[in-house]
Amino acid sequence: MRSTFKVLFFLKRDKLKTNGLIPLFCRITVDGKEARFGMKCDVNPKYWDVETGRSTGRTAEVVKTNALVDNTKAAIYKIYRELQERDNYVTAEKVKNVFLGIEAKQQTLLELFDCHNKERKLQVNINLSKSTYSRYCVVRKLVEDFILYKYNLHDIPVKEVNHQFLSDFETYLLTMHTYSKNTVVAMMKKFRHIIEIALNKEWIYRNPFKEFKLQWQKVDRGYLTQA
Repeated sequence: MRSTFKVLFFLKRDKLKTNGLIPLFCRITVDGKEARFGMKCDVNPKYWDVETGRSTGRTAEVVKTNALVDNTKAAIYKIYRELQERDNYVTAEKVKNVFLGIEAKQQTLLELFDCHNKERKLQVNINLSKSTYSRYCVVRKLVEDFILYKYNLHDIPVKEVNHQFLSDFETYLLTMHTYSKNTVVAMMKKFRHIIEIALNKEWIYRNPFKEFKLQWQKVDRGYLTQA
């Protein structure tokens, strides 16, 4: 689904200065969510056109303001397109941070596991069994081992978990550890819960498990009733 994107320039009229000028701000909107920042430029409201988001007239200050608006808008649109192509998802805050040169911290997969497991540990014997907590710890260790085995890394950004990663991890569990199919499904469901947390935190915007099928293998227990 294509996201909606808009860039608007406006005067922060509640910040009127003693010289009569008003600070110029930029507002970026992506899918209804906004991010704004000051342009470090003061504008005479007498020449500001709200409809066009530009100053009117031919004075040197007007020309300078409009050039700033045009250059900023072009740069923001370029950033938006690049983020779309690279990450396939964009937020207004992300566009703003890239434009301002603010480097966003990459949330990593094992950090997310650790945060989750730390919270779960506090719930043991309250609303969580010790065995369930232990299984999350096992899955976390297996994910860590897999990342080292497959990529020779100690951790990866959460956003790099895709369908291929899940498929390779599942194969790793089935072949390198020889777990049964149903045991692997149970582990992958624990992993899916961790990814859902990342989605809820808006650390990622695509669910790699969406097209990844987890099916229990039917076990024939007929022999149990045989004489």
